Amino acid sequence: MNLSRQKQRGQHKDVECTTAIDVTNLQFAYSKESKPIVDIKKWQVPKGEHVFLSGPSGSGKSTLLNLLCGTLTPSKGKISLLEQPFSSLSNRQRDKFRARNIGVVFQQFNLIPYLSVAQNINAAVYFANKGNYKNSKDVAAATCQLLNRLQLSDSLLNTKADALSIGQQQRIAIARALINDPQLLIVDEPTSALDADARDSFMSLLKDVATDSTMIFVSHDEAMKSYFEHHCSISQLNCSLDDTTFSLNRDTIKCTQGRL
Repeated sequence: MNLSRQKQRGQHKDVECTTAIDVTNLQFAYSKESKPIVDIKKWQVPKGEHVFLSGPSGSGKSTLLNLLCGTLTPSKGKISLLEQPFSSLSNRQRDKFRARNIGVVFQQFNLIPYLSVAQNINAAVYFANKGNYKNSKDVAAATCQLLNRLQLSDSLLNTKADALSIGQQQRIAIARALINDPQLLIVDEPTSALDADARDSFMSLLKDVATDSTMIFVSHDEAMKSYFEHHCSISQLNCSLDDTTFSLNRDTIKCTQGRL
């Protein structure tokens, strides 16, 4: 982050906190009669940690991500993000909080195909309405800076998203997720279509540009674990799979049987 962005952040202060994610007695089921898909007694992630979350298909990873993003709401329990009562907010309040504080890199990237690179990134700025940028020139400058850090040329700014290569789309998706300086970054299976060399390059770039964010990186590929100091499996979190309570602190990963 450059000096001008630091000054802007000082003028528009983000939430000061030490805990990025705090989940308590969280359950989600699609109906009252069905067994919960997600059942987490307690999970905490300190601010600034990069966490690798693994698990096979059907283990509840995607449901947990949707709960953290606010596109699903808990059947029971609560989710606090950045020490704010996220799960108890109204739909409109959650949308606003997500736009301002959460960056998401989707597995399929979810770029708007008929919009240009610049327009896709600008859309994230528009919906956040965060006040980080005084005008369109500031947005353009920040966009160019991000593209350069992601080893992309400014010449792509006017290129339609559907004309980009898979690797370029992936990096534009990262730029869009990071343009508002999110405090929380959620990355969902972004390397599934990459070969080993491309995966290594991608992870190096992602870790570099996400230095200032708390990151939850989700993948079924256990080989990705080597890129992270902190990691856990969804089976450690999700009591619907295994009656285990998981707590992450800054130094160690602790697992204790039963309830806290």
